[in-house]
Amino acid sequence: MRIALVAPLVSPIAQPYLGGAQALLADLGQGLLQRGHQVTLFARDPSFVLGVPIEQVSVPESVQPATFSKPQQERQADIGFFAQANLFLELFLKLQQRSNAFDLVHIHAFDWPAFACSTLIQSIPVIHTLHLPAVSPEINAALHVLDQQGHPLTLVTVSHACAYTYADYTPIDAIIYNGLDLNAIPFKPRLPANPPLLFAGRIAPEKGVEAAIEIAEKAGYRLLIAGGIYDKPYYEQRIEPKLQAAGERVTYLGLLERLALWKIMGQSLGLLFPIEWDEPFGLTAVEAMATGTPVIAFRRGAAAEIIRHGETGFLVEPGERDHAAALVDDLYDIPRIHCRTYVEEHFGLERMLDAYEQVYKALVK
Repeated sequence: MRIALVAPLVSPIAQPYLGGAQALLADLGQGLLQRGHQVTLFARDPSFVLGVPIEQVSVPESVQPATFSKPQQERQADIGFFAQANLFLELFLKLQQRSNAFDLVHIHAFDWPAFACSTLIQSIPVIHTLHLPAVSPEINAALHVLDQQGHPLTLVTVSHACAYTYADYTPIDAIIYNGLDLNAIPFKPRLPANPPLLFAGRIAPEKGVEAAIEIAEKAGYRLLIAGGIYDKPYYEQRIEPKLQAAGERVTYLGLLERLALWKIMGQSLGLLFPIEWDEPFGLTAVEAMATGTPVIAFRRGAAAEIIRHGETGFLVEPGERDHAAALVDDLYDIPRIHCRTYVEEHFGLERMLDAYEQVYKALVK
């Protein structure tokens, strides 16, 4: 098939990736190519995914990632919003004009214009993968309008928990878990002496980095933090003072490329995943388990779908930091091979590619 993949325009698709959606999109493009499909990725300049043809989109600096720390938060229609809206308008008009060159368009952007303007593509099927829960009132309303008007739109999301959040607005056509290329992720069967705990994820309120710092302190373990500063005021006001107060007990590593992150994951006793929102999937938790490292997570969003309590980590009720800290020593009792095997059985890249190909084939007659 001839597939047009449309990326979020808030960041380039290049390492180190801004988040899980960007990493997943790179893996999807490469995997589809390896299966013989013709893939073109439309992404913000300068994007780079080895082997994948990319049509670069010039995006002004005013287009920045949205924040999701507050539930049901509408985005302001600022200069960045309109700049991005016009980019999607132009892109989808061009894709409609070039519809003879593609069999389908698969969109991964979570922005109101990406949904509204994609209706301009009439000649070939359009698929949206929803990488985030129903946190945007304007997107929820747009999806509801499209559903009520019977617009032929195919919606995929990444977990049952994420699909549930859209129940009041639109049906979801398929649930496809994100998959990892496990041949690329090293498995570490044994831990080094005095292993640290790890937090991996964007530095933003909803990811729970403050809770991770407190859990590690209560448990008496060093903590490594890996992730980009997504919300700069939050980092400066809430996180930086805690790093200074903690001294050598907490080390901020910054945003890492995947191989470097996987190496650190494999050397960690456990990944702390104390999420403060309804996590749509949790790719970092699955990556950690792929290296053999179990996870301690708050039971929110899709956490219960991707972590087996007592087998690949522990699920704790939201906000129960003391309980999470009390479970840290029990991570030693979880066989690391169980974590790896679980990911191989449920979250491999080939499994995800099979599922997307099934969706594609149902749409392309």
